[in-house]
Amino acid sequence: MRPLACVACLIGCAALAACAPLPDLAAGRAAPGPAAVLVPIEGILAQADAIGPAEEVTGPVDARAARLRAKAARLRSQ
Repeated sequence: MRPLACVACLIGCAALAACAPLPDLAAGRAAPGPAAVLVPIEGILAQADAIGPAEEVTGPVDARAARLRAKAARLRSQ
């Protein structure tokens, strides 16, 4: 880019940034939301067991990844 174009671009970006409203910093922080609810870990583990073993869940994804890697290797070798 030519230097004049760079300067014009910078001036344009600065002008656009000047159009944005400034946040009200004097107002302080927003009111805190509700407290987080703690859940027993047993319920979470039971849900994970209901999904099935990790191999069953990730198996199709791993197989697809292997096929894509093999395809990429074939394309690189051509």
